[in-house]
Amino acid sequence: VEPLLGFIPSVVLGAAGTAAAFFFYNRFVPQHTDAAAMIIPSAISTIFVGFIILTTRYKAITQVIGYLILENGIFIFSMLLLVAIPMVIEMGMLLDLFVSVFVISIITNHINRAFSSLDTRRKNTLKE
Repeated sequence: VEPLLGFIPSVVLGAAGTAAAFFFYNRFVPQHTDAAAMIIPSAISTIFVGFIILTTRYKAITQVIGYLILENGIFIFSMLLLVAIPMVIEMGMLLDLFVSVFVISIITNHINRAFSSLDTRRKNTLKE
């Protein structure tokens, strides 16, 4: 199954998006002195890379990986907003993430067994 973009264009697009996130952040927010200031461009670039993977790949497993990368970017951005979050809540979110990955892998495995392909373009015939 060929993806919408090949490997090299995907890497170049991801690197360009990451460089743009850091460039625009340094240009518009010149007064950053601590390491926490790097959270915003890191989160934006992670969300961008996850969105690229999610939209340019056809296999369901790579779309799940793109979704997880997108979710990690949102989590990185939330670290800026929730500095004083208790450890118990963080552990609960981690457990939630493990359960989600486990359920998504089971669903992907069942899709692969039932349809013998994880290509999402073939799933268009399932529409009612």
